Amino acid sequence: MPLKVIVGTATKDAARLEAYPATTAKRATRIEAWNGSAWKLVQSFAPTMSLSVTPSVSGESYSPSGGIIVSDAAFATPSGGVGPFTYAWTRVSGATLTVSTPNLASTSFQANVPASATRNAVYRCTATDSLGTTAFADTAVTLSNNSEA
Repeated sequence: MPLKVIVGTATKDAARLEAYPATTAKRATRIEAWNGSAWKLVQSFAPTMSLSVTPSVSGESYSPSGGIIVSDAAFATPSGGVGPFTYAWTRVSGATLTVSTPNLASTSFQANVPASATRNAVYRCTATDSLGTTAFADTAVTLSNNSEA
């Protein structure tokens, strides 16, 4: 579908649109039109965004007196969208754990786990691209202290 461009009083078909703000070429991610009172989205060119995360992570220890157990790292990988991306890890269900780096693409989880106990939780990573598009995915976390009390 060609773009319609108005030049003076004539309407012309355009095969593409290129804009060079401040002498630096940028890719157009959307076209908006002013309708007299507000900007209205006419077309978006941003790729659909999705997110995948490590499906599950765990950590274990053999500490008779209990102690801090740290999980393996969980990794979030966005696809689509327009970078840069921001990240936020939040608890969905289960035990409340400490998130080591709650605003980065990779993180680990930790908790003080008594002997012969396990802490289970589900945590969600939400990624937001530079256009404000979001995607999320969940990871299951298991922290176990396998020592006899």
